Amino acid sequence: MNNSNDPLHGVKLEQILTELEKKVGWEKMGELLNIRCFINNPRLKSSLKFLRTTPWARSRVEILYLKTFCSKHKETGKLIRAILAQSKAEAEKTSTKPTPFVWPTSKNK
Repeated sequence: MNNSNDPLHGVKLEQILTELEKKVGWEKMGELLNIRCFINNPRLKSSLKFLRTTPWARSRVEILYLKTFCSKHKETGKLIRAILAQSKAEAEKTSTKPTPFVWPTSKNK
């Protein structure tokens, strides 16, 4: 995607959180996104630390930002779909199926 058409190009995560907090508020963000760092004692610094290390949560925040502030931008729909596809691919790549339980056999002869 061309960076000039990307509504998130040049927007830092701190700016995203600050603008969402002013417009939506921590409580409403916690309800909409179901992310604990916005519900339980929300602070900018701890939320930034969590979002920088948790890709699925960052994706949710970026999508909320796009829907809240960039809904009229022509590339927003494409970008949201790309974020969702990337999140799904990451989840599939990192998820491993647990090995099934097998009862041990006794060796009584």
